[in-house]
Amino acid sequence: MKLKLRFTAQLKDLAGLGTDEITLNENEKLQSSLKIIAERYGEQFTHVLFDENGNYRNSNLIIINQDQVNYDENSALNDGDELTLMSPIAGG
Repeated sequence: MKLKLRFTAQLKDLAGLGTDEITLNENEKLQSSLKIIAERYGEQFTHVLFDENGNYRNSNLIIINQDQVNYDENSALNDGDELTLMSPIAGG
């Protein structure tokens, strides 16, 4: 299945692009997909999504087709879905 990827803030900078596309196995769910995506974009990208124990950092928002989802729900993904990852924005 193909997913459309969209990144914002720090994740966009680390990935080097704001949008991309990835092909995954048909039965991949959110949690395994995020690990594959993190590996694809490297160590620094992974560190923003996951802590040193491999736990997802809940300060990042996950949006599937414009609906915010929780990492722990491990949502199903479908061909053509758009997955947006939003890292926290600091500043003032």
